[in-house]
Amino acid sequence: MDDRIDALLADVEAAEAAAGRHARRGELGDEVAAQASELTLRERLRGSLGHRVHVVLPGREVIGLACFLGRGIIVVDGPEFSVIATSWIRGLRSDSRAHRFEAGGLERLGLGSALRRWAAMHVEVSIDVADRPAPVRGLCALVGADYVEIAGRIIPFAAIVSAHARSNPFG
Repeated sequence: MDDRIDALLADVEAAEAAAGRHARRGELGDEVAAQASELTLRERLRGSLGHRVHVVLPGREVIGLACFLGRGIIVVDGPEFSVIATSWIRGLRSDSRAHRFEAGGLERLGLGSALRRWAAMHVEVSIDVADRPAPVRGLCALVGADYVEIAGRIIPFAAIVSAHARSNPFG
């Protein structure tokens, strides 16, 4: 009879231990979910620097090495250098699953900085504009505070999905 009581007590202890493990997993899951709710796309993009990315944009996909993160942009080194407006990203795949929280010293540079550098280098630029089927190509004639003049067109930065050229504007 003692064996049956010992077995019963062992079963009760095992059930309590399993319930405790299950509760801890639930608490851990809740904690992980709470922490994840505070992560930003910018931190994920920062964690992807130096890794291969696949960025889905309206009308285009860009694949290459994420090499620079700036104010509202990420630069991807693929067949050409692509400066992508992060507000137009519709999907992202990355070899990295990391998030980085510390900002780089040049993250204040944005789309205007990239276009100004390309203009100074006299590099031909291809600009993908929202709701436009074909890119606008040419040299940047003038880069203002919130627009670029290229190929006789004035394009507000807010309408630019991405810009592409053969040289790295930040390299």
